[in-house]
Formats: sequence, C-alpha cells, structure tokens
Amino acid sequence: MSKTGEPILRLPESVKQDVLVYRAAMEKFKRGEMTPLAYRALRVPLGQYEHRQDGHYMIRVRVGAGLVLPSQLNRIAELSQTYGNGVLHVTTRQDIQIHDVLLEGTADVHEKLLEIGLSARGGGGNTVRNVTACPRSLVSPSAVFDVAPYAVATAEYLLQSKSSYNLPRKFKVAFSACADDCAFASVNDAGFFAHLKAGRKGFAVYAGGSLGPQPMIGVLVEEFIGADEVFAVVEAIKRLFDRLGDRNNKHAARLRYVLKRLGAEAFVAEYRKEREAVRRDGLVGQVPPIRDLAASLLPGYAQGGSPGPDPLPPGVLPEKQPGRFTLHLRLPHGQIPAPDLVKVGEIANRFGLGLVLTTQQQDLMIPAVPGGRVAEAREELKKLSLNVLTATPKIVACAGASTCKLGLCVSPSLADAIDARLREVCGSRWQGPATIRISGCPNSCGSHHIAALGFEGKAKRHQGRLMPCYEVLAGGNCAEGQTRLAQRLGTVPAKAVPGLVAAVYQLRPKTVEDLRELVAAAAKIPDNVPEDYFVDFGATTPFSLADRGPGECPAGVLDVIKVDIEESSDALRSAAAAAAPADKSTALHRAIVSAARALLPIFGLEARKDREVFEACHERLVAPGWVRPETQELLAAAMDWRLGDGASLEDLTDRAKEFTDRVRELFLSLDASLQFRVGRIANSPRPPASAVASGAVKEVDLRGKGF
Repeated sequence: MSKTGEPILRLPESVKQDVLVYRAAMEKFKRGEMTPLAYRALRVPLGQYEHRQDGHYMIRVRVGAGLVLPSQLNRIAELSQTYGNGVLHVTTRQDIQIHDVLLEGTADVHEKLLEIGLSARGGGGNTVRNVTACPRSLVSPSAVFDVAPYAVATAEYLLQSKSSYNLPRKFKVAFSACADDCAFASVNDAGFFAHLKAGRKGFAVYAGGSLGPQPMIGVLVEEFIGADEVFAVVEAIKRLFDRLGDRNNKHAARLRYVLKRLGAEAFVAEYRKEREAVRRDGLVGQVPPIRDLAASLLPGYAQGGSPGPDPLPPGVLPEKQPGRFTLHLRLPHGQIPAPDLVKVGEIANRFGLGLVLTTQQQDLMIPAVPGGRVAEAREELKKLSLNVLTATPKIVACAGASTCKLGLCVSPSLADAIDARLREVCGSRWQGPATIRISGCPNSCGSHHIAALGFEGKAKRHQGRLMPCYEVLAGGNCAEGQTRLAQRLGTVPAKAVPGLVAAVYQLRPKTVEDLRELVAAAAKIPDNVPEDYFVDFGATTPFSLADRGPGECPAGVLDVIKVDIEESSDALRSAAAAAAPADKSTALHRAIVSAARALLPIFGLEARKDREVFEACHERLVAPGWVRPETQELLAAAMDWRLGDGASLEDLTDRAKEFTDRVRELFLSLDASLQFRVGRIANSPRPPASAVASGAVKEVDLRGKGF
C-alpha cells in the first residue's frame, strides 16, 4: 500500500479470484487427481514455474512499473525465508522472483502476496506480462514526463480481461520516459515513448519488437497519440496479436513473427484495422484512472533536499528535484538475500521517502534521498552482506541452467567467473561496455541481443562430446528510432569467455571487427582439450542436456541437432575425399554415429557411448519405421567395425548417405510439438526391451512446447 493506504497496482477482482481458487487445484494435483499437464496449464499463467529439481517452484511476483514499498519487500522476504531458499531474484522485467518453493507452500505464497496488493498472475505463460517503465521515471531529470502512472494503469486495464491470459504467446508492454529507452520499449510487443506536442502529453508507439530467437525491432505504428489514447492503442495491438498470432506453432508465435510474415507496411495496416474497430466498439471492461503516483508515493518530494557530495560517488544519481538523489544498488546477477532486502526497505524509509525501484538491469534503487543524507545512507548500505556500491561493470545474467528448465548453460556462474577475472587483470581500471549481458539459452532473458557485449548459451559437440559454449554478440543499442541488434561474432567455449572479456577490457577494441578477431582467437579449442572444457561453470559433472525438461526443447537444443547432422555430412565428404580404406571407414563411422545421435534430443535422450547411441536410434527411429529397416544393419556394421570385428565400411557409403539424408528430412519436418510431419517408411514392431528401459540411456521429456 502507498502512504495513502492505496495499492500501487490495483489488482482486478478477477485476478484475486483466480489466485484464491488455486489452492483447491493444487490439493487435487497433490492427491493425484489432476494430471501434471493440467496442473501446469493452471500454474504457469499464475507466474509459477517448476525448477529443475522436481517439486520445487519459482513464483514470479509482478512489480508494476518497478515500484515497490518497503512493507511489500518485507512480506516478499518473509515468504522467501518461510517457503523458499531465502534469496530473491530481480528480473530484467522488474519482477521479483521467489525461488525453491515446495508444492505445499505455493498456495500460501500466492494468497499472502494478495494481502499486500501483489500477485504473480500473468507472470508466465501466454499472458500479458509485467508492464514495465523506466525505473527512475518519477524522478529522472531527463524524463519528458513521468510514465509510471500510464504503465500501472495499462496493467490494470489489461489484467481485467480474460483474453489477456489466452494469447498465442507472451505479450510485453513497456513505457520509456525519454528517447534513451531505459525500458527497452523498442524491443517490446508494444512500446511507448513519452513526447510533448504543443504542451500535450503523448506517446510515439512501436509494435512487434521482442528478443529471443530471431529478434526484431518494433516498427512505428503511431507517431503521436494523446496520453488518453494509450488504452485504445494497446488494446488494438493486443487484438492484432490475438487474431494473427500463430497458435499452431509455438516456436513462431510471438507478435514479431506476425511482423516478419506480413512485412512492416501490411502489419501497420492490420493495426489500423484493429484501432478503428476499438474506436467504433469502445474499450472492454472498466477504464482505470491515470493516477498521480508521485504525489502518493513521494509526499514532500517537491520540498527538495540539500546539496550532495562533490563529486558524486559511483551509483549516486541526481534527480529532477534539486537536492534529491537516487542511490543505485548493484545486485550480483539480480540476487539479494532476504535479510538484505528487508534492510534496503528500512534504509528507503529512513533516508528516502519510503519507495524502492526495481530495474531492467536486475538492480534496486532508492530514490528521493536528500543530498545531506547520501553519505550516511551509503554507510548503512555497506553493512549489507552484499557489496551493492561496487563501481565495476554490471553483468546481467538470467538464472540459466542453475534453476531454469530452458537453460543450457549456468549463466550466473559465468558472470561470477567474468567478474573474478576482470578484478584479477584490470583492478579498478575499468574501460569497456558498461553492461555485459548473458543469457543461458537463445531466449534472451538476459537481453543479450541489445548488449554492447553479450553472450548466448549454446551446446556444441567437440570430439563427440557436448561442450558448454557461448555465442558472442556485440554492438547492440536501445534508443528511440536508433535501436540496433547486436552482431553475432562467433562461438567460444564457456571456459574461454572470461579470458575473452578480460582481453576486451585490456585491449579496448575500437570496432566490432577488431572484437571479431579477439573472438576468433578465443574460439580456437586447444589440441589437447582440458577436461574442464566439458564442464560448465558452477558444475562438477560433464555438460549434458539430459536434465532439461519436462516440456522444453527450444532453439538451443535444436541447434545441437543441426550440428550433428552437419557433422554427419562433413564426415561423408571426408570419406569421399579419403584415399586410404582405413581413413574412409573412420570417416564413415563418424557419419553414422552423428546421424544416429542427431534426433535423440527430441525424445529426451542423451547417449554417450556408440552402443548406447545405436540402441536408442533403433528404439526411436528404426523400430517405429521412421528410417529404413536396413538401417539396423548399417548400425550393426558400424558397431562391429568400432570393436575391430568388422571389415571396411567403404561398401556402405551410399547407405550411410541415405541414412543422413533421411535424418535431415525428418528434422526439417518437425512441427511445433516436435512431431514428424513426414510419413513412416515402414511399420516395424517395437522391441520388447530397449536401452532406455535398461537404464543405459537417460531419458526426459523434451517434446512439449515450453512456456
């Protein structure tokens, strides 16, 4: 509640009811009366995701426009300590996540959040996600005007509609208070930029932007709308998405794919149709008021403060009101222990005006601190268990494979390794990208596509083994009308990334092309590969994809399939070029193994040894008739040759090529549910026993559409 007793984000009654019916459904699931699929369909739109550890959940709390009160932080911290792991995570969409909540505690968390005017409803699934805004919109000297009231009211408007929870895919809205685009409105499904026209408040509007696989920058759909037209515009964009979004293919369901499919001109024309329909039919539901949040959240702000330190310490930012300052608290990859979060709220009450801000950089801010109290407030912040006043480069990292079932690599651990390396080689001499962004997979939760220096988790094979790697991106930028996506420069083993970043800060490349040379050098894998290259940061066992899922198999895993298919094709070319029979057989064996292994991830399988690969291939492809029955003879011959029991494989060249071509055909036919769209070649009976049943191959379900 604000100081007037009014909630910052007024939750519609429908949201409260959806939360209150959750407990009965959870109890049914616990008793085995609800299937996991049905339970997932219920919990994910409530912002509740399952961790990699079975029975543990993350609950993503919406923080409207990044505005949160100390009393709310106290409750969030209490819930984390009582039901979770006691560590909170601030996300790049200004949410706060509670982690490691057991099934039995999930209903309590949801209901106790309601008591303080918060909810996780719409924090996941095919819903309208948190409506974000420039974190310092209320106090920034560069803001055209305060956009937080419009972001909060837009969320209130959208949350009341049932259609906001059954969209083709997630729908994200952002408000930027100036052209600097701190809210990343340029790459949201609907992005609003504050403008004044003849003294009238309004917005330029962009639509169709978003990150993730095949990211796109939004296109301008409105050069200027009055501030009172915001609801009509966001309703029109949402309707366009609802009507034209691809509900059959979850891998191409975001609004950006509609923009890509139609082209900018036709996309804007479709928007115009929806805008006219809204103008004709009127808005749906209740129209919330645009409230003066600054007046209720920052009473007495206009009275000013006092001069601050000269020069200002790092992380102390001047505000539009002379004598007032914002304290920027840097959180390591967005994490803060619950006791520290409570203390941050206490410091905001004691030295500021009782408000805390969450940021797109996964940080916290305390606004409205009088200049004369800045030094004292900083001394109190130094008593936290975290060093939140560091001046080192900010490293934004998503949760990655540490908890997320979509994650390929453990991105927070890479962030720690980069930070340690930079401190070791650079000391306090920091020059380079102000923010490094890391995502553990192609989904860009770390916003690496708009980074000055970004990293995207990938899985690659080297010498037949999976290796954690990162694709390096550089040159991204977000600003109204000038947004550009980062360029891809190459793929580097995870263990080589900290050294690469250190080289960037030491050598200070002037152009992206200069940086490309550093990436090429870091991408070279040593001839004698150190064993730790096959172990991710933060892990103790060899890198694997087998613990992903259930229900997730996005672009990162599909890339591994492509690598195996291409490796098979390369091996076939090597076999054709080889002169010695032994060399031909070696290349053909590699081609057969790669082709047999390629499609196993879509069945949730990861086999390491040749025998396991061939047994799983027989189980999943040969026996059901997806490849020719004769393929089993090819696999057997390759296994015999590998064991030294068979002659040359040279006579099987054509059959190996046919096998690889069929695997490629099957891969290209995959639909959104990862089912083959081509027919079977033969209907062979499945064997009574398999490698999976015997436990030789680890199995998880990766065939779902994901969240």
